Amino acid sequence: MIHTLLYECGDLHFHHVLAHYHSFTFYLSCLFAETDGCQGQFIQTVYRTAKTTITCDYTGNKYKFFCKQNGSICEDILSTKSSLKSNGTFTLTETKSSFSVSISNVSSRDAGVYWCGVETHEGSYRAALRKIQLEVKASITNFTTFPTVGQNLTYWCQYPNYTLINKFICKGEDPSICQPLVSTAQHNKNTGKFSMKEEQDKRNITITVRDVTTDDTGTYWCGAESTDKTHSNKFFHKLVMTVVSPAVSTNPPATSSPSVTKPASVSYGGFDRTSVLTIAVALSLDVLLLLLMLTTYFVYTRFAGFKNTRTEA
Repeated sequence: MIHTLLYECGDLHFHHVLAHYHSFTFYLSCLFAETDGCQGQFIQTVYRTAKTTITCDYTGNKYKFFCKQNGSICEDILSTKSSLKSNGTFTLTETKSSFSVSISNVSSRDAGVYWCGVETHEGSYRAALRKIQLEVKASITNFTTFPTVGQNLTYWCQYPNYTLINKFICKGEDPSICQPLVSTAQHNKNTGKFSMKEEQDKRNITITVRDVTTDDTGTYWCGAESTDKTHSNKFFHKLVMTVVSPAVSTNPPATSSPSVTKPASVSYGGFDRTSVLTIAVALSLDVLLLLLMLTTYFVYTRFAGFKNTRTEA
């Protein structure tokens, strides 16, 4: 693992520090040039068990790295120098204008300070591009619903008691990159599929989803745009919607129970077990009926013979 001694962005146009740690030698730089500019600290809020994505703008061809600060050292998590672009929790993705790192199933231990940066192919220096403070919130209001295909679904979100200008809803597992479907900033808050109504006195926004289909299944977030560009958007409600067909019950069990596996059907010469039992019962009844008839006939013949004998006498 590569460790880098950190030197945060300062006021100088170019600040170069030689760092020695564990026999590694690096030049950690923060460049204020057009191509390798410091992007400033960013505070990103994420919710436990959710997913979040950290984005760093960069258009050059240097190696990219992503590390987590531990005291004065930044421990590498992922780097484009390696063929490994994911370790299960963190995934690094490159585009023409940026690179990003997504974190899945966030837990409280993921909170902390992260850095994204670049390194020359010769390894002569590392440039820190952005510092990210990741704040993990323990909970968010959750709601789960199971509407039926064709229904209209209406639900509401209550936002916190502080000024939030533009409220919106978006769909996706990752709220940090999901795109708004409808917002209070729109003049027309009815898109046909989605509509939104705000009640400022109650601090509520009411959302209606019309004529739901299975394509509407997914995770929806109620949020508000941050007026501070150094902070991520705020979210205050999570809805998990699973659209079911009319033939499927919309009432899931309140508590989980052990699954019961039905025994496999056993075949007997082309008949399953149920068919064999049915035939056996039918044959048994036929045999009993035949025995009853034979018994009746035997009794009758004996009685008739006895009667004839007494008549002759």
